[in-house]
Amino acid sequence: MQPITITLDGREVSGYLGMTILELACESGIEIPTLCHDNNLPSTGACRVCLVENEQNGALLASCVTPIASGMIINTHSPRVIERRKTIVKLMLASHPDSCLVCDKGNRCQLRQIASDLGIGLVELQRIPQMASIQEVNPFLERDLSKCILCAKCIRACQELVVEGAIDYFRRGFTTIPATLDNVPLENSECTFCGTCVALCPTGALAEKEKTYRGTTQTVVQTTCPFCGCGCSIRLEAKDGCVVRVTPGRESSVNKGTLCVRGSYGCDFIHSPDRLLKPLIKVNGNFEESSWEKALQLVATQFQRIRDEHGSDSLAVLGSSKCTNEENYLLQRFARAVLGTNNIDNGGRLYTSASRVGLGSSLSFSGTTNYLSDLEQTELILVIGADPDSSAPAVSYAIKRAVKQRGVKLLLIDPRQTKLTLFARLWLRPKVGTDVALINGLAKVIIDEGLLDEEFVARRTDNFGAFGESLKKYTLKYVEEITGVSGQEIRTVAQLYARASRAAIVYGTGITQHITGTDGVKGLANLALLTGNIGRKGGGVYALQRENNGQGACDMGTLPKFLPGYRSVTDAEARKKFEERWGASLPAEAGLTALEIMEQTKKGKIKGMYIVGENPVSSFPNSRLIAEILASLDFLVVQDMFLTETAKVANVVLPAASFAEKDGTFTNFEGRVNKVRKAIEPIAESLPDWEIIMRLADRMNYPLPFSSLQDVMSEIEELVPSYEAYTDSERQDELAYGVRGRTYGSQLLKGFARFSPVEYTPQAEKRKSDYPFTLLTGTILYHFGTGNRSSRAWRLRKFFPQSFLEICESDARKLAIADGEKVKIISPVGEVTTIVKISDTLREGMLFMPISFSETPVNALFDIVLEPETKAPSLKACSVKMEKIPPS
Repeated sequence: MQPITITLDGREVSGYLGMTILELACESGIEIPTLCHDNNLPSTGACRVCLVENEQNGALLASCVTPIASGMIINTHSPRVIERRKTIVKLMLASHPDSCLVCDKGNRCQLRQIASDLGIGLVELQRIPQMASIQEVNPFLERDLSKCILCAKCIRACQELVVEGAIDYFRRGFTTIPATLDNVPLENSECTFCGTCVALCPTGALAEKEKTYRGTTQTVVQTTCPFCGCGCSIRLEAKDGCVVRVTPGRESSVNKGTLCVRGSYGCDFIHSPDRLLKPLIKVNGNFEESSWEKALQLVATQFQRIRDEHGSDSLAVLGSSKCTNEENYLLQRFARAVLGTNNIDNGGRLYTSASRVGLGSSLSFSGTTNYLSDLEQTELILVIGADPDSSAPAVSYAIKRAVKQRGVKLLLIDPRQTKLTLFARLWLRPKVGTDVALINGLAKVIIDEGLLDEEFVARRTDNFGAFGESLKKYTLKYVEEITGVSGQEIRTVAQLYARASRAAIVYGTGITQHITGTDGVKGLANLALLTGNIGRKGGGVYALQRENNGQGACDMGTLPKFLPGYRSVTDAEARKKFEERWGASLPAEAGLTALEIMEQTKKGKIKGMYIVGENPVSSFPNSRLIAEILASLDFLVVQDMFLTETAKVANVVLPAASFAEKDGTFTNFEGRVNKVRKAIEPIAESLPDWEIIMRLADRMNYPLPFSSLQDVMSEIEELVPSYEAYTDSERQDELAYGVRGRTYGSQLLKGFARFSPVEYTPQAEKRKSDYPFTLLTGTILYHFGTGNRSSRAWRLRKFFPQSFLEICESDARKLAIADGEKVKIISPVGEVTTIVKISDTLREGMLFMPISFSETPVNALFDIVLEPETKAPSLKACSVKMEKIPPS
């Protein structure tokens, strides 16, 4: 591309076609003030503060919307420019309240900063008073529109970045304000309280409502969000050892200046009064505070006793998809080299194992194949078994931007209506548990109608013959009978997907947490292979991860069958490499998965357990039984921030630091390795998980040879193939270290990808007359996971305080149940009580309940039924009945 050269403040600089004057000035280190511009938003020239002068013709130009042209002579600070900027800012100040000294925006106010830089003091213009603040009931944000300068950043963020459309211009002329439809309160609108508008507002017009600190902080640390698997960049502002504000990170390719309500307001858990402050030891059934020395010595003594008396395999370790890569690496090394067992797993077993096995066997790659940014460059997106609006908001934002701004076709497959339904070209509602049949039906249409990429299939895949043969019975009529989806809709979806030049598949726990999860993932990989959408930019398969480090925990080897980097524990050569590096003999037999550990504990074969950052009593199926099993152990150690339901049955509880109190890395669902940076010191006597593990190893006479966390990172870089350059010293100032093993084209597929024939197997009906409803479970936007952290984030809890059961209106009418009434939900293995929420998102016979409330543990309704290949439990749907609870 031919460069374009202009003269900018007396020196020649070059840019490219389409570049604006403002962009070139920023690139050249020349500062031009602006109030309405943001790198993540299309420029509109609303504020006009960025005026510059073209000395060729004397024109004053808004630099943010004026493209450069060859030969331009631009002066960014001429007398005319300065005079006009002053006039514009004075006009803004004329309708702005004189409240800078008490405004919470303080020194962060861009209007105040620009006025100061221009030397503007008292404004001689006639004052034009604006309306006062609006009363808000929500605990997240408040509006004081007397300070609004109509830059429209909030409107553009809502409509163009988050694509929610909750606010727009309201009224006209001097009375114009950014507001909701009919100016109703935000909590009665489509607003999701993502906080993006607050972060972008240049003045105090939008602000956090209930603040822990009013003013400007000196400590700002860029780190990674601790919630879902998107890995959004966030900035923690700290004051006097407290995190007082969270805003979106700058220049992030994942979240692009946005966050969700959890990212913006969910980190309150850091300073929850429920935080564990000291180690706890159970004495005569009650916990007593202890010193670290005493607690760790007790743990070491008991683990050594159990190992000596019953053997290494009588011990088990449960790692965490919420801890850092470095902590999971140390934990699996501790399990194998110190305790001598491969009985180690992590909470990702509940939702990632189907992807790891399904994609691994089909593509030889165990996760998402493309970057998130590719979703906005594709031609078609197929979303199946996922509600990214709740589970992975940054992914939802990208999908909605693609549909709205680029006309990308969205195909949605989900039995439950979600927010993406409004954006979908076509929405299929299959019966629960019939995904495999539907996916096979789509594949058969693609083959029968000659829509497959024959060259890709011939050159890059194998086992196509057997796969095609396995699809013979999946006629449109047969699939329609199973799924309840019309044959014409199935054909249309197959044709749209196959004919797109670039098509992406996005799936989540609606696939992976069914008993057929692995087959469902293999089926989706088959579709991508049939159409050549693997190894292609804009194509690929996106496996959404529930937790912030579900991918990294598995990469680091907190798995019973794999060493770090997915090297089999039964591979003698791989084992030898780690033995030489670690100076210890490693067990050669595969260990037990998480639920197998529980099964063997029940049988009395597992005597001691070390659980780090997980809460299986809430997250595993059949909660009551899991609590009984854990209570039966000879010795249980739980390491967590809070006294969780699991910690309550432990013998020793060790207080762990939060993500804001330690360094490390998380690996997001793309495989992007993101930095976690320490913003404050650990609360009270809590310690980072990695430090606790190292202290415990030292007590067990196996001191780990690391003097710092950087040493751990270096060993990971040496021993884990896909993390070779993740500590590249040249990238130390960037948030992301790099992307683990992600390339397009031939390097992604090592050898041939393999088609995997999968069969639909009807699930046995459990006394349908006794349990007539199908209960679906999932995540909601205002809480996360089992609620261990989000329920202790006081703003989230205040806005969304309790669980609920969604039911369609016709079912509620039949049962004479009104909105807000209490009901009891009963399954063959358990029961819970909650309130009813009548909804139009469900079909008759379907119910929905969130997983995030420990006081109503929905997982208590699930029996322990394991997927045969991954040994992961089924946690997405079960049969239940319902009883109305009479008012007391």
